[in-house]
Amino acid sequence: MNKLVTFVIGPTASGKTTFIQNHFLNQKNEVILNVYDYQQASFKEAGFSSNHIPFKQETKCLLKANENLLADIISTLQEGKNVVVEHTLYKAKRRIAYIEAIRSAVENINIEVYVMSPSDSVWDTYIKKRNLKNSTWLKSIKKDLDFPNLAEGFDKIYEVTDDDIRLRTDPLKQEIVVAAHKELKEEAQRMKKEEEEAKQRLALLESMNSRPFWHYCESCGTKVFCTAQEAYDEGWDYPPRIGTFGVLGPRTCGNCCMINTLYLKVMRQKIPIIIKSNLTENELRTWQRIKNEPESLLEEEK
Repeated sequence: MNKLVTFVIGPTASGKTTFIQNHFLNQKNEVILNVYDYQQASFKEAGFSSNHIPFKQETKCLLKANENLLADIISTLQEGKNVVVEHTLYKAKRRIAYIEAIRSAVENINIEVYVMSPSDSVWDTYIKKRNLKNSTWLKSIKKDLDFPNLAEGFDKIYEVTDDDIRLRTDPLKQEIVVAAHKELKEEAQRMKKEEEEAKQRLALLESMNSRPFWHYCESCGTKVFCTAQEAYDEGWDYPPRIGTFGVLGPRTCGNCCMINTLYLKVMRQKIPIIIKSNLTENELRTWQRIKNEPESLLEEEK
């Protein structure tokens, strides 16, 4: 008997969870997995909350969540159980990556997908039930959904509109698969490049603990080419011993205090942010140097 993996996909608050509860909950030999759980676990592992995470880090966490979910789908199927997956899966490339990996790892497998397409009135009900705001924006995301096509590798595709479940038999679109493979290849190359750049950046930051670099005092204009330890021993307030590279803070020698620093000027403002139009030429130079640390400290400033 063929094993079955069922994807239930669609935008936020479109009824995925309710549909799964009504049609799949408590069925024997069936495991329900939700990508949201994997995303939250990935954010937590990376040390972030889902509401406070840089864009690049968020992308990496989401890709990691997809990898972990895929691994659990495959292992569950290999144990002889069927799987129901709640996911957004807007893009064909992401669905194709799942499908191809599953089919290569599991024999005798059927893959089906239910696409949630609620009417506006039902969608509004779901949105209100979850106390979500800006329903117009939520609904606008629907246009970004690449509607699934059998060419992606699905055995069956259903569209769910409220209580109506309709089998879709659209014409095959092989160009979707070609485009998806191209996008996935480019994505992998981009991620590899970013990982290499991150490693190089980390190595550079670690090297700043021992290599000599230029130290510039904001107050008196003194500049010294020395190591972080040597500067610290002379009383400098300078990263990496004091403060963080690339983050606004005082940059002063051992003979000066922070009273004339850009940091103190900004902190004394009603709103402590950098406003370039309010900076002097020297302050602009200091800010540019700090933003570009530590690279800006490796060659003498002219």
